[in-house]
Amino acid sequence: MSYAIPPNELTLTDIKAYKQICLQAGIARALALGIAVSEQELVWREALPHTDFGAAGLGWLTEEYLTAGAVAGPAWISAFDAGVVPANAPTLPVGRIAVFYKFADTEDAPLVTAVRFRVGANGASTKGLFFVQLPITANEEPVVFFNEPVVYDPQDIVYIEAYVTAATPGAGEHIPFGCFIIERVGAQVS
Repeated sequence: MSYAIPPNELTLTDIKAYKQICLQAGIARALALGIAVSEQELVWREALPHTDFGAAGLGWLTEEYLTAGAVAGPAWISAFDAGVVPANAPTLPVGRIAVFYKFADTEDAPLVTAVRFRVGANGASTKGLFFVQLPITANEEPVVFFNEPVVYDPQDIVYIEAYVTAATPGAGEHIPFGCFIIERVGAQVS
């Protein structure tokens, strides 16, 4: 079951504990898949949109979480500024686990009411669906934490969609994600 939690319903201790749970979920998955044999062989960091989920014409085109610009709504649209999915959905590199744990819509008038995490070339499997309208629009902070981490394995096609209530701005809608990348020491960080 997926649901969004606004930060004003969490204590700082809750947030720290939840982030640790998310990291441990990613570490456990990396160890289970044989990416490393011990936790000491792994590093984790915040994801970089283009570095981790982009390539020539795929995923996020810069180090900024944006939707595609001027996309008609209301509709499910690609969360990536590269545009239509699944054709432009990135594949997570070998040896890398992604753990999504929070979302924000930082626009003055947020358009996104839900976020859907799917996997596969046709998005046949849904990992999580979070309705975010109430906590994003009714609170001072346009941020929500997911009740559970959304974990992607190496070589998964990362297929993320956002439900928008109207056409996105020409430059796209700013929708930052909190996401940890877990990988072997030396891939990006040594």
